[in-house]
Amino acid sequence: MCKRVSVKQEKMPNPNPSPATRFKSDREEPLTKRFTIRVAPSTLEKLKAQKNWREFVREAINEKLERAS
Repeated sequence: MCKRVSVKQEKMPNPNPSPATRFKSDREEPLTKRFTIRVAPSTLEKLKAQKNWREFVREAINEKLERAS
């Protein structure tokens, strides 16, 4: 028979820290919320062809919101 040996396990660090501490940014307002939309495949190709396409989309949304106000 095998004899069970008690092994004290160390606590692992939290693998999912809060978004406030996970990302460092010099932005005025941190980017902590997700936003998902559906687009045509050709639109997505055009967006991804842009340098830093995610920031391109953020700026486009903000410009449109400013004009709508």
